[in-house]
Amino acid sequence: MKLKLANPLKDFKITQYFGNKNPALYGTSGHNGLDCTAPHGTPVYASHDGFASYQVDGGGGHGVVIITDKEYEDVNGVSSYFKTLYWHLVDPLKEPKYKSPFADKTGFTTVKQGELIGYADNTGRSTGSHLHYGLKPVTKGESWGVWYSTDTGNGYFGAVDPYPYLDSYVDFPRYMKRGDFGEDIEKMQAFFLRNKYMSPIYFGFGNYGPLTQKAVKQFQINNNIPNNNGVQCGPLTIAKLTELIRDNK
Repeated sequence: MKLKLANPLKDFKITQYFGNKNPALYGTSGHNGLDCTAPHGTPVYASHDGFASYQVDGGGGHGVVIITDKEYEDVNGVSSYFKTLYWHLVDPLKEPKYKSPFADKTGFTTVKQGELIGYADNTGRSTGSHLHYGLKPVTKGESWGVWYSTDTGNGYFGAVDPYPYLDSYVDFPRYMKRGDFGEDIEKMQAFFLRNKYMSPIYFGFGNYGPLTQKAVKQFQINNNIPNNNGVQCGPLTIAKLTELIRDNK
């Protein structure tokens, strides 16, 4: 079964994507998660069923990690357990009214998708209230409560991009680029045909070729998305496509 993650915020808006460069990388090759708009006190919810643990890092950041209750396949079809991370939450000692339901619990506690797990803040290495949302494939350690990242040498301390797994974007489960084939390309082409970005085509469905590239570029221009001559559909393009498709446009 493929891993699918529900949005951890009711109003889910990404401000910094995985891999983006920033002034404070702390030893990584780029940003190792998604930063999301979350004013102080914004409720944060579990993205999946599993087992939750409240944690505080060495920089004073408060957060919750949740281990999946079983193995799932990643975008490449490789199975593993996964860990989601929800960071920069409120310090419950300073603001008890925003206390996480897991703050007083030890070890891992059962949690269900959509359950409240805490409230956004600015604790730890952070310059403003937001939610840092991370994802890591993990494997079991010597005892149940011990987990290890499966690829700590990937430049992101074992983290991978959560974006393709989010429920908001399951219509397009990957970034798409010139030369790709698949059903997601067909879905994008169908949208472009309905909305006059492409003229009727009689072959090449599912193929990200020159006509699709031209349509992608025009779509990006029309929606004020930085374009790369249409050679790739990255997170901003996919998010806008998903929004319009789900609005039946």
